Amino acid sequence: MADNPLAEAQRESAGASTFGKYNFQFHWALCEIIRKHEQQKEYAILIEHHEDVVITDALEADKARFEFYQVKNQAAKFTADSLTKQKRGTKEALKGSVLGKLLSSCLNNQYEDRITTIGLVSSSGFSLAINKGLKLDVIKIGDITEDDLATLTQNIHKELGIDVLPEHLQFIVPEIQLRNQEDYVLSKFARLADKLFPGALCNAVAIYRSVIDEMGRIGRLEYDYTDWARLIDKKSLTSTSVHQVVTQHSSHPCVDDIKSDFDDLANDLSWKSKRKRSFKRELTLLALRRAGFMSALDIDITNSFRSSHEKIDENGFPDDIAYVDALVAQAIRSGLLDKVKDQDALLMEVIYCLLKAE
Repeated sequence: MADNPLAEAQRESAGASTFGKYNFQFHWALCEIIRKHEQQKEYAILIEHHEDVVITDALEADKARFEFYQVKNQAAKFTADSLTKQKRGTKEALKGSVLGKLLSSCLNNQYEDRITTIGLVSSSGFSLAINKGLKLDVIKIGDITEDDLATLTQNIHKELGIDVLPEHLQFIVPEIQLRNQEDYVLSKFARLADKLFPGALCNAVAIYRSVIDEMGRIGRLEYDYTDWARLIDKKSLTSTSVHQVVTQHSSHPCVDDIKSDFDDLANDLSWKSKRKRSFKRELTLLALRRAGFMSALDIDITNSFRSSHEKIDENGFPDDIAYVDALVAQAIRSGLLDKVKDQDALLMEVIYCLLKAE
C-alpha cells in the first residue's frame, strides 16, 4: 500500500458537513473535470479535502502532483484589502483571511513541493490593479501592480509570516456563472460526449446527475485516509470513473462492428444465450470506453494482451473453441491474470483483443 501524501490534519472540515450550500463549487469543479477529460488527461478530484477542490494529475501516489482551489461565490469583487482582511471571532481572536486560509492549506507541509497551482476562484471576480491595464480571467502574481502586490504581501506576512507570495498563486474568474450553472454544465457534458465519440447519442442529463450526485457523496465524507488507494477510492472522482459514466449513457456506431463480430464468435463457441447477453453488454461498454479515452492502465492491458496473442498461431487449431482456450492459457502463462480482477475479466480482454485484431 502506498502512503497518502495528503495525509495531514485538515485545516477545517466544516465544509463537508455543510456541503449542500456549495452548489457553485460543485459546478465549477465539474467544469474542471470536463476540461481535463477533453484533453484526455488522467486525474482525480477531491472535494472538501484540505481545500474546496483539490485535483491530482495522476492516480499513483508517487507521481501525483496537486492543484489546490478555494471557490468563492459572493456579490462583491475581491480587492487586495478584502482578500487579506482578518475578522475577529467571538473571543476577539483574529480569524484567517480568505487568502490566508488558502495559503495555510498549501504551505509548510509535506506536500507543498508537489502543488503546481494555488487558485482562488471568485464568481464575482477581482478588483486588483493589473499591469498595463489588462483585463484577465486568470491573474498571476506577476500581473499585479506593485502597490496591490505590496498590500497583499505585507498583510499575508503579518498573518502567516510569509515574505514572498508563491509564484503559482492565481486569482481566477470562472466562465460559469451562478444563474446558468446547470445548463452550462449540461451543455459541456454533451459536447464532451460528442468529442469523445463523434456522432454518438448521449443522455447529458443522466451523465450530469450521476457525476454531481457522486460529487455530493464524496464531499460529505469527513474522514482522513493514510492509504492513498483508499483516499482515491473513497474520496475522489477519477478520470476512469467519469469516463465510465459517460460511456454508460452514450451509444455509438463504432461498437456495432465489434458487437456483430462477437455474435459470430459466441455462436462458434457454443455459448448459451444468458452468458452471451451478459458478456456482450460488458464488452460493448469496454469497447465504447476505450474508443473515446485510453487510460494508462487501458494502454498497458491492451498492449500486454496483444503481445500474448502474438505468441499463438491461429492456424494451428481446428476451431475457435480451441483457439480461444489457447489464448486464455497463454495469457495466464504470461502473468496477465495479475493485471485484471478475475478469470472472467481475463477472458473479456482476450476476446476484446481478438475482435479488435480482426
